[in-house]
Amino acid sequence: MSIIKPGSHCPICKHRILPWQNIPILSWLFLGGKCANCKEPISIKYPLVEFFGLQLGFLAAIIAEPSPWQYANMAESLRLFWLMVTLIPIFAIDFKYLLLPDTVTIGGVLLGFALSFFDGGIDWIDSLIGIAACGGGLFLFSFAISIIIKKEGMGFGDVKLFAGFGAIMGAELAYVALIIGSLLALAVIVPFRFIAKKDMTKPLPFGPFLGLGAPISYLFGYKILDAYIGIVDKLLSIFS
Repeated sequence: MSIIKPGSHCPICKHRILPWQNIPILSWLFLGGKCANCKEPISIKYPLVEFFGLQLGFLAAIIAEPSPWQYANMAESLRLFWLMVTLIPIFAIDFKYLLLPDTVTIGGVLLGFALSFFDGGIDWIDSLIGIAACGGGLFLFSFAISIIIKKEGMGFGDVKLFAGFGAIMGAELAYVALIIGSLLALAVIVPFRFIAKKDMTKPLPFGPFLGLGAPISYLFGYKILDAYIGIVDKLLSIFS
């Protein structure tokens, strides 16, 4: 469904929602949680999503130092906000339908490239390299896996999502996010399938885990890399 046309409307009676009826959180409260036209209940998931989105926006602004309203830090806040707020549709949609909407995946590519022209992050060349290295790299990996196991190895939505992460924070941090997401997926999926005795051949969503890895890497990726390099150096010094 397009997020542009048709505009916001009641999913039951299809009545167009007027601007004053579409104010996040407040309109749901003023309308008593019901459609203004047909009086059918409006799911509480709408104000909940709006509420959590609002909190993530505040968090992204607070993290930007020294002030979120400075030119460079506004762009940084938008990058971090996107990485966090898109977790909501990624979790809600990918777990249920095994799909990632283009508004999240391609939207991340476009937003990341646009923000690369602002100070406070990677430049547009690194953003393009991130798109190519992440999107292309994961596509080739998925293609190779599909040949080996003779079925789809990874959904193309994951590839586009990863390309968006490359556009937003560059290839280096995006691949850190991929490693974090893979470890989270292994830590959750493998025990769950054994405990729940689920079919190990059925596909499972990777997008939520990859999405969780993105803001972690954006905030702490270089510290993680430094710690990893430090551990490797110590091991090499011990065995050398």
